[in-house]
Amino acid sequence: MTKLALQIKAQMENVKDLRPSTDDYILMVKTKCISCREEHPRLVGIKPGSELEMTKQGARGTTDLVMKCQFCKRESSAKFEEPTPKTPWWRPYSMSEDGVAEWQTLCVVDARGMDLVGWEAEGTWACTASESGTKFEEVEFDDGTEWTDYDEKGEVPVSIMELEGRWVRA
Repeated sequence: MTKLALQIKAQMENVKDLRPSTDDYILMVKTKCISCREEHPRLVGIKPGSELEMTKQGARGTTDLVMKCQFCKRESSAKFEEPTPKTPWWRPYSMSEDGVAEWQTLCVVDARGMDLVGWEAEGTWACTASESGTKFEEVEFDDGTEWTDYDEKGEVPVSIMELEGRWVRA
């Protein structure tokens, strides 16, 4: 069992926080089998609370992703850390007070039989403008790393640039 944290960082202008738009956001990840070290050729989606049954003989319980390695045929699984009031599935990202982008944990996943080695910011995200509190619920990243808009209430441009992610041991 390996608990991995997806950490993100970004340069944000006039934006207070960033998070997936819904709790059932599907996280798109790149995986690698820990048995044969082969990387899966495509991104794989993991949805929190999926409750998929384990298919491996002797395995019990449910998980959020079950897959077999295309090369060695071993089964692997991944499950989001159970949410609590202090640690929801998705933790909002915010810039430090001095405006420096720092790595912060977005979510934690328990991976068994696989390593999570990549991530892409696909789907819809949400953010809040720092000046006016205006909520932007339809944030989609161009080329996976940039988003820009205009906060009419605050009369300022808002942007999220250089969005990056990395997996680290939790």
